[in-house]
Amino acid sequence: TEGDYRGAVRLVIQFREAGLKPEIYSYLVAMTAVVKELNEFAKALRKLKTYARAGLITEFDREDVDLAENYQSELLADGALLSKWVIQDSTPSSLHGVIHERLLAMYICAGRGIEAEKQLWEMKLVGKEADGGLYDIVLAICASQKESAATARLMMRMEVASSPQKKKSLSWLLRGYIKGGHFNEAAETVMKMLELGFSPEYLDRVAVLQGLRKKIQHHGNLDTYMKL
Repeated sequence: TEGDYRGAVRLVIQFREAGLKPEIYSYLVAMTAVVKELNEFAKALRKLKTYARAGLITEFDREDVDLAENYQSELLADGALLSKWVIQDSTPSSLHGVIHERLLAMYICAGRGIEAEKQLWEMKLVGKEADGGLYDIVLAICASQKESAATARLMMRMEVASSPQKKKSLSWLLRGYIKGGHFNEAAETVMKMLELGFSPEYLDRVAVLQGLRKKIQHHGNLDTYMKL
C-alpha cells in the first residue's frame, strides 16, 4: 500500500534472502524507504512527546522507550544490510556515494551522530561531498550527545569557512548543546561566538541562561553564569 515503507523494505530483503537477485535500483529504492520510515517514525515520536509534555497522554515508560529504540535499530539494520548487498553485487563505484548518502540520511533521521559522521567521511572518500548543511546537522546531533571527538572533527571545517558559515555552524553547535542539556558547553559556545563578533539568537541565549540557572540551583556554581 502507499506509504508502507517498511513493507517495501522487507519485500526486497525477502527476495534477496530467497535466493533471488533484485536489481540494484530496487535496493536503492528500499534504502530510500528506510529513510522515509525513519523520518515518519521520528515525527510521530516528537508528536507523542509533545502530547506527553502537555499532559494529554501518559509519559513514556522504559518499555515504550525500548520498543521505540528497537524498532529504529531494526530499520537501521535493514538499511545497512541493503547497502552491503548493493556493494556486493558488483556496483559501479559511481553509486557508492549514493549509498553513503542514503546511509547518512538514515543515521540523521535516527539521531545517530557518530554513525552519521562516519558516512560524511565515507562520502568524501568516494569523491561525493555532502552539502554543508548536513555537516551542521550532524554537528548538532553529536553536540547534543556530547560526542566531543566527533564534534571537534566536524568543527575543523570552520577553519576555512566564510564568516556567515562559521556563524551558522556555531549556531547549530549551540542548539545541539542546548538540546542535550549541556549548558556549560553551550555557554562556552556563546562566548566563542561573541568573541568572533557573532550574536547568538535571542532565544538561544535565553535557553542557555535558563539552563545554567537550573544548574546553579542544583550545584551552586556561578562561574559560567557570571561570565555571560
